[in-house]
Amino acid sequence: MAIKKYINTADVVELTGRTTNEVLNLAKTGVLPTHKTRRGHYRFNVEAVQQYFGIQVNKPIEEVEKPAPNVLSSPTFEEPHAEECFSYVADDEHYTLVFKRMTEVKRSLRIATGNLDIFKVTVKSDSGEETLRICDFFLSLVERGVHVQVVCMQPFYFYLYAKNRCPKLLENPLFELRHNVHNHMKIFIFDDECAYFGSANITDAAIGKRTGRKRRNFEAGMMVWGPMLQAPMCHFERSWNDPDILKHTWKRFATKAKELEKKINWSYDK
Repeated sequence: MAIKKYINTADVVELTGRTTNEVLNLAKTGVLPTHKTRRGHYRFNVEAVQQYFGIQVNKPIEEVEKPAPNVLSSPTFEEPHAEECFSYVADDEHYTLVFKRMTEVKRSLRIATGNLDIFKVTVKSDSGEETLRICDFFLSLVERGVHVQVVCMQPFYFYLYAKNRCPKLLENPLFELRHNVHNHMKIFIFDDECAYFGSANITDAAIGKRTGRKRRNFEAGMMVWGPMLQAPMCHFERSWNDPDILKHTWKRFATKAKELEKKINWSYDK
């Protein structure tokens, strides 16, 4: 019996006694490291499954059958890069996976985005569910001790709204906003444990709760962890610490925002 590095959803269900929905939820939320095959099926990292459920999937090394001589073995297309951990994220999964992961952070949330829009989000609360503007959502994070950093190409709409409707967010030292006119990448880093990078901005049509194909963007990205996490974290730091950016200084933001406000008809009920 060859040592397996990845197993499919049915194998995990059979080995653990969990339901298919429970196993898929562990994959979609990033609790269990997976990758997707070209047909969209999950493959679960065996070591992670063994550790999470406390079970033995592979036989001990001394029990593993040796391959027949002169037989070449090579990884299949559906199991590439066994040392890496990633999952493809498409379309409305940006709301069900990426935004959901934002609501679950415990220590830090770092975001690099082109557009930073004002829109409503639905989050869990003691009474069930609560609808918040995105700036109020960020405020709820910092008030529970989460450090939120956002670097953005166009932060001024967000700044104008927050200044008038959510000033506590701008006053909280755990919220930092930096303007980088060259930042076009989209990266979300959750507790320095998992990251998303792809096409999605902080907009309603990208990671918000819009329903229906005509109301949502076609978005594509990757959720990564483990060895693949280092690259997006370093890339974020490059944009965040760019010496040419306009940093988190509200007087300088206010000057730029006033100039912008003269040129547009701004509505706080957007």
